[in-house]
Amino acid sequence: MLANRTNDVPASGIRKVFNKIVGRSDILDLTVGLPDFDTPQYIKEAAKRAIDEGYTRYTHNAGYIETREAMAVKLKRDNNIDANPETEIMMTVGGMEALLLTNLVLVNPGDEVIYPDPGFVSHYSHIKLAGGITVPVQLRKENGFGILAEDVEKSITDKTKLLVLNSPNNPTGGVTANEEMKKIADLAVEYDFNILADEAYEQFTYGDQKPLFIGSLPEIKDRVVSLFSLSKTYAMTGWRIGTVSGPENVIGSMTRLQEHVLAMPTSISQKAAEAAVLGSQYSVREMLDTFRKRRDIITRGLNQIEGVDALEPGGAFYIFPDISEFGLTSEKLAERILDETKVATIHGSAFGEYGEGFLRICYAVSTERIEKALQILDQYLPKILPK
Repeated sequence: MLANRTNDVPASGIRKVFNKIVGRSDILDLTVGLPDFDTPQYIKEAAKRAIDEGYTRYTHNAGYIETREAMAVKLKRDNNIDANPETEIMMTVGGMEALLLTNLVLVNPGDEVIYPDPGFVSHYSHIKLAGGITVPVQLRKENGFGILAEDVEKSITDKTKLLVLNSPNNPTGGVTANEEMKKIADLAVEYDFNILADEAYEQFTYGDQKPLFIGSLPEIKDRVVSLFSLSKTYAMTGWRIGTVSGPENVIGSMTRLQEHVLAMPTSISQKAAEAAVLGSQYSVREMLDTFRKRRDIITRGLNQIEGVDALEPGGAFYIFPDISEFGLTSEKLAERILDETKVATIHGSAFGEYGEGFLRICYAVSTERIEKALQILDQYLPKILPK
């Protein structure tokens, strides 16, 4: 009775953990990528004004033109991307919709799509929904969990249609070096494929070097679709608003699909997003400074635990410690930690086959919670380490 595509999209391993802990106040939850900040007040006030001023009707399928104009300002200011707000920018229902629509517009059944592994679980699912063939590229700890152009090139065939990039990376916190981005751009031209740049964590990088956004390179502008989510940057996860930029023909096709899927993003969220990117960016800097301090605490703390090897994340707000010395699958170890200590983490295999041997821990939580979890893990994990 069900369409075949429903069988091609597996249930998320993250959801399995979430279902075990939902509603439980006794759990130290380090699972969900949900910033523990509130949406800044100036954004809330903009949404209230939008309601009072009557922004409560259908908008253009691509979103309000003034909101897209605001996004064009943001893209140039933050990402060095030049985009025409009338034809090369569309507002979306978070980054998730942009991911799906990009795959549906660019990928035909049988096309191959290269994507990072370990990686965001929906990258795989959206490729499958579009009928594409998934081609994982391993992100390695020894390379800082950044994607390497040479590994991408080894995965290219005459069926390669799209490459998915995600830097900073979920779940590892890895950042792809600028020189690798340039090499990947050259590969896109040489082998004639497109790039989907998932920039959901664009603002959260901790290194001294300013990141290079691949969508800013003029020589491949006609091959790159870049998506940006306001969920993490402005603590707006529940507002479900994002934006995508790319070639006119791609954005035009995505807009037509959006008409039949969702019509357009919520009008009030669009006006809130407009205010978010044009207003003070102090809250973004504040979050980055806070996450950097938490990153330092959790990296140091994990590496003091016998049997754990944690690479310092270059971005995002996740850490991906190596737990292979414990001799258990990552899922089994995560289950034991949850059942026996009430600390909730996500097994690395939930993010792809190359995530095995790791755990994902989210540090977008209070310092007190991080320190308490570290104390519990330090007391528990050495006891179950094989001798």
